[in-house]
Amino acid sequence: MSKFLVLAAVALSIAGCTSSGPKNPSVSPANASIPFSEFGRIYDWRADGRTGIFMESEDRKWYHATFIAPCENLPFTEHVGFRTTPPLPIDKFDSIEVRGENCYFNSLEQVPGPPGPAPKPAKP
Repeated sequence: MSKFLVLAAVALSIAGCTSSGPKNPSVSPANASIPFSEFGRIYDWRADGRTGIFMESEDRKWYHATFIAPCENLPFTEHVGFRTTPPLPIDKFDSIEVRGENCYFNSLEQVPGPPGPAPKPAKP
């Protein structure tokens, strides 16, 4: 066996042993999806400032999506449009539309419940 092949085999075996990836790659909290969303099964939503949105599915599970870039119009709107390709569920590859602005998701994960109440402003 050539010296090069032996070194390559050793390098590959070492790389495989030092992998720092997830132990179970099929389970990732940032890869959630909301099924049947094309049928209007989003029960509620709440803005997370300009950085994300909380969504409640019809079965009362909460999800949090973060955006690739700030969604400037989200804090000032009462309506959002969910942009997905039916019949696929909403996932991290989708977006919302807010006053003509498309806000693309960076991640989508299931969360234990809705966001807490907004903090009260400090008194001067």
